[in-house]
This record gives sequence, structure tokens and C-alpha cells, in this order.
Amino acid sequence: MKVGIIGAGLAGLAAGLELADRGHDVEVLERRPWAGGATYSFDDDETGDEVDNGQHLFMECTTAYRAFLERLGTLHLTYRQERLRVPVYDEDGRRSELWASNLPLGLHLAPALLRYKHLSWRQKAEIVRAMLALQFMPVHQRWRLEHISFEEWLLERGQSADTIREYWDFLVIPTLNCRAHQASASQALFVLEEGFQKSPSAAALAVPAVGLSKLHVEPAIRAIEERGGKVSMRAGVERIEVEEGQVAALVLRGDERRTCDAYVSALAPWRLAPLLPEEVRSEGPFAGLAEFEPAPILNLHLWFDRPVADFPFAAFIRSEVQWAFNRSRLGGEAETAGQRLVLSISAPGELFSLGQEEVCERVLPQLRRALPAASEAELVRYRVTKEPEATFVPAPGLSRPGARTPLRNFFLAGSYTDTGWPATMESAVRSGLAAARAVEAGGA
Repeated sequence: MKVGIIGAGLAGLAAGLELADRGHDVEVLERRPWAGGATYSFDDDETGDEVDNGQHLFMECTTAYRAFLERLGTLHLTYRQERLRVPVYDEDGRRSELWASNLPLGLHLAPALLRYKHLSWRQKAEIVRAMLALQFMPVHQRWRLEHISFEEWLLERGQSADTIREYWDFLVIPTLNCRAHQASASQALFVLEEGFQKSPSAAALAVPAVGLSKLHVEPAIRAIEERGGKVSMRAGVERIEVEEGQVAALVLRGDERRTCDAYVSALAPWRLAPLLPEEVRSEGPFAGLAEFEPAPILNLHLWFDRPVADFPFAAFIRSEVQWAFNRSRLGGEAETAGQRLVLSISAPGELFSLGQEEVCERVLPQLRRALPAASEAELVRYRVTKEPEATFVPAPGLSRPGARTPLRNFFLAGSYTDTGWPATMESAVRSGLAAARAVEAGGA
């Protein structure tokens, strides 16, 4: 079967590799000169360092993405924890740690929480109350979680505003790329259950030790091509032609047409909708595409003349820094001559509209206040990368489509589809595999 895949992001590459593995003739079409979607890397023009468009990490519980890397033979190019342990700095540089223990009943974080310096005893009691409520929630109460915000659920369980801001937002912002009042309770609680209650090792973190293009983009392209498939760059689809209830062709720039037996869209929902004929956009899952709202992520890359951090990565509370990743240490580089950090800022708000210099002038002093060694170091270079469509906002009531559509030979992939997971690399890979299975099943 000849299959055309629109979009060479992680979902499109996962679908393409799975279909090529199953013996199908695959072509992945990408409008940009490079593949990877929201997960790629490039060489910095001044230092030559490989820079990711956005810092990514994954967890031990993200089994599909981990299996994808194993399939590509690149899992060894990551820094992986056996058990969660993260240093957390407050705005004045006081350090505490969160780690996972072996306690039953999903209370893996409880011992760390008891010793955690950044919250009061009142806040800790509120958190334990909410975690127990989640652990023993009756099944019949779960139906409404899709329709209320995480903040509503927390308020119903006696969580105060400062606890929501300083703990629950601290957990959901990096995983959902939004705050508790924006996220559906269902999606936020899924993250807590899957990552922090399922098993002691589930929340163990893993970080790429190389650029994302080397980790999974370039290896996936090679794997597809080795199986007889093709990944075409600068091949943007301008419109999708539909005839008699199925896709007849993809029309590229210059009216070039691609005809296949089946088609997979691995585009973001706001990218797919304009390509469909107007009469189709109101059908089935297509009607809901307009409900998805893109959410940006910002990264500040900092090159210092000396080491400023003694950790591979760390989180920050009451600060816009959020997370800092020591790319020098993660990449196994010598840190004596300097050190490169990446500050990852999810749900950046007004920061996203600022210029590179403005972002650095605003965020760097916060890092230096929290890490005294950074105050003494000279900043050699900085660079801001912005991903305006990094994820979608998992709002209450949002209906995520499955792989199948009303068009018999047209299927959907992408982290926004109904994988159950938030908009992560895990969701992207799962969606690609689901689309490949649906193609083989013929939409039946």
C-alpha cells in the first residue's frame, strides 16, 4: 500500500517507520527544510554547539517513546535516572529536593514532601489530603473530570491558592504547558497518577545527551529510507482534495499532486483544518479542530565562562526560571573551561512576546539570585529559542479525535489525538503507531 504522511514531526516519523516496517511504500511530506516538528536541533552559528529548539525530557513511564529510541538504537544517548531525584531552588537559592520512595498507596513523594523546605506544614497537609483523595476516588466520580479544571478539583479538596501556585502548578506547568486553572482535571490527574502514583520508578527522568535531531529525527529518517520509504523536505501540502468520501490527492506547492492509497495527517489541528475542503471541515472530528489552542514554550540558552551549576538539571520555585538543564554535564563535556545551561520556561505568558535581550535581562538576574556561582561568572553568549506551537492547551471539555476519520482512507496522528497522554513526545509516538494500525485496518 502506498501511504502519504503529511508532516515529518515525531508523530509523522513514528507513523512512517511503523508503516515502512510493515512493508508499505511510505512518503513523509514536510513543508520545512528540516524534519522534527517541535522536536529538532540545529548548530549554533557562533559556538557550533548543537542547540535544541526546545529542551525536552521524558519519564520512565513514557514507554512508547523509550521503545521508539530503542528501535532506533539511540536510547543510550540519553541521561536516565533510576529513581526520581530533583534539586529544587527557591528564589533566594535555598535548596531542597524531591525524590521518590518505595511507599505504597501512591505516596512515593511523601517522605520527600515531609522534608521539603519550600512549603509550610499547612501546605503539606493540604497536598497529602489531595493525593489521598485521588488515590481513593470512586470510579463514578471520574466522569466529570473531563469537564472541570484542575484548579476546580483542587479547590473542592481544600487546596489554598498558594499551595496551587507553589506545588500543583509547579508539577503541571512543565508537563501540560499550562496552569491548573487552564487544564482539565482529567489530564492533570492522569499525569499525577501515571507519573507519581503508579510505581516508585515511573517518575524517573531522562534527558537527551545529544541534540534531538541526532537522538530521534535523523535516525528515524534513515530507518524509513532503509526500508524503502522517503522523507521529502520543502514539500508543503497546500490543500487536500476529497472525492466520494475519501482523499483523492494531496496538492503541493506549484500544483504538484501526490496520489496514494491512504493518507495520514501528522499536522497540528490548526494546521490541518485550512487544508481540508470547506464542506468537510464540519464533519466528525474535523469540526473540533478549531477548538484546539496552541501553547508556546520558551528556552533561554546561556554560555558561561566557568561552571555555575553542580547538577545535571534542577527545578526552581517562585521564579520564572522553572527548570535549568546543564547541557555541558548531560553531554559529557569538560566543564572546566565553561558551562552551558538551558532554562526551559513553559507557559511563558508575556515573556514570549519579549525580544531576546529583554528575556535575558529579565530572567538571568533570577538565575543569578538562586545560583550564587552564576553571579560570579561571566555570560559569554546567550540565545533565546521560541516554539509558538509547542503543545496544545488541554482545556476542560476538549474532545480529542481518534486516528480514524469520516474519510475512508484518511487518518490522524499527532500529540493532540486521543492517546490519553498530554502533548508530549510520548503522545506523538503513540499517535503515530495508532495511525499506522488504523491504516492497515482500513478504517474498519
